[in-house]
Amino acid sequence: MVEPQLARYSGTQPICRVMVESMDQTATDRIANSLAEIVRNNLA
Repeated sequence: MVEPQLARYSGTQPICRVMVESMDQTATDRIANSLAEIVRNNLA
């Protein structure tokens, strides 16, 4: 199943927000951490 996910750069602060929705907390954590790592590696 595809989980809703979003990585959005703030227009007012130097941060990128990573948001994930899932019925499974383990999947939510895994996907959010993966997206955050991608953001760190490419935007930091």
